Amino acid sequence: MMTKMLDPRNLGMAAAAGLSAAVLMNGCGRRTAPAAPKPPEIQVTSVNSEKMDVPDLRRYPGNTEAVQQATLEARVEGFLEQRLFEEGTSVKAGQTLFVIEQPPFEANVLEAQGQLRSAEAAFDFARSEYTRNEPLVASGAISAQNFDQYRSNLESAAAQVQVAEASLVNAQINLGYTEVAAPFDGRIGRRLVDVGNLVGPGIHEDLAVLIDLDPMRVVFQPAGTELPDYLAVWPSTKVGVKVTVQGLRSTMTFEGDVDLVDNEAAVDSSTFIARASFPNTDLKLVPGLFAEIEVDLGKMKDQIVVPVEAIQSEPQQSFVWTVKDSKLVRANVTLGPQWKELRVVTGLEPGIPIVVEGNPYLLKSDTKVRSKTLSLAAWQKEVADQKAAKGKKTEGGKHPGQSHVAKHGIEPTAATGHEGSSK
Repeated sequence: MMTKMLDPRNLGMAAAAGLSAAVLMNGCGRRTAPAAPKPPEIQVTSVNSEKMDVPDLRRYPGNTEAVQQATLEARVEGFLEQRLFEEGTSVKAGQTLFVIEQPPFEANVLEAQGQLRSAEAAFDFARSEYTRNEPLVASGAISAQNFDQYRSNLESAAAQVQVAEASLVNAQINLGYTEVAAPFDGRIGRRLVDVGNLVGPGIHEDLAVLIDLDPMRVVFQPAGTELPDYLAVWPSTKVGVKVTVQGLRSTMTFEGDVDLVDNEAAVDSSTFIARASFPNTDLKLVPGLFAEIEVDLGKMKDQIVVPVEAIQSEPQQSFVWTVKDSKLVRANVTLGPQWKELRVVTGLEPGIPIVVEGNPYLLKSDTKVRSKTLSLAAWQKEVADQKAAKGKKTEGGKHPGQSHVAKHGIEPTAATGHEGSSK
C-alpha cells in the first residue's frame, strides 16, 4: 500500500494558517469579555447632625462615704465588763455602749480627793500663820526674813492645792473613760472585743465602729482638665448630682449636691477629688459601695450632637461615617458629654448626614451608598417606636455590637432596612 507524501512547503503554509486563526480567535475573545461587575450600592440610614443646647452632664464612678465615722476606743486600761448594745443597730448620741471595770478608777478618785483635803488643810494653816505674823513684822517683833518664810509657805500650800485639784480632775476623767458612749447618732457595727478581755491603749484598743448614715456622701475623681469647668459654677451655684447604686434585685437612685471640689490635683493620676452629699433617710446605703455619679454642670450652648449609635471607636480615635455625594466619608471626632441617646462631638458641622444603620463590614471610605436620611427628631421617634414595639428589654452593658451600625454585623438580613435593628 502506498503512502501519500506531503510537500514540506504545504506543511509550513498549513501551520501558518492555523496560528493566524488562533491569534484571531484570542484577540476576538479579549474584545468580547464582559466587564467586571460594579459593587452594588449598600443601603444605610443616616441622621443629620444638629446644633442644640444640651445639659452638661458628666458621669463618673465613685464610692459612698460616711459624713461621720468614729472608731470607739478604750482610753484607759482595764477589763471589759459590759457591752450595752446589739450589733448592727442604731444608737443615740451619749448612749453608753461599753463599760470597763470601774473600781480601780473609783479608788483613784477617792485617793485624789483625800490628797486635795490634805493640801487644803495645809493651805489653811499656812494662811493662818501668815495672817498672825503679818502685824508683828511691822512692829519689829519678828524679822522680815522670818516673815518671808511664812509668805513662801502660804504660796507653796496654795500650789499644792492646785496640784491636788488637778489630780482629782484627772482621776475623774479616767473614771469617765470607763464608760464608752456614742459621740453621735448612728449605726453601730460588730463588736471588735468580747466582754472579759483586757482593753486599753495598745491592748485591744478598738472596740467598735460607729457610722452616721444620713446624710451619705459619694466621692469621685474627675480629670484635672475638668477642674476649670467645676470652679466656674461651684460653689457660687448649687451643682446637682444623681447617684445610682446597682443592686442584684433593684437599682437605687438618690439626688444631692456637690459639697467639695478639692484644691489640688493628684500628680500621679492628674485627677482631683470631688464629693457630693445626699439624703439616705431609709438607711439603705452604707460606706464603701460602688456608685455611678451624674453631675449636672448646667447648659452647653450650641453644641453639635449625633446619635450615640453612630459613633465608632478605635484605640486612639473616635469617628463617624458621613454621606457625601452618595459616598461614605470618614470623619474623626472628639467626644463630649452624653445626654440621653445623643453625644456631643467636635469636628463636625450641623446638617451632615451621619450613618446610624448599615452593615459594618461594608462601611469603607468612598463606598457608594443609598442613604435614607432622617432628621434627628424623626430618628428619635423611630427608635422610640421600635422600643415600644419590642417591649422592655433586659438592662445590661452597652457593647458596640448592640448599636444600630454594628447590629448588621450580627444580623446581616437587617442590612437592607430597619427591621430587626435595636438600640
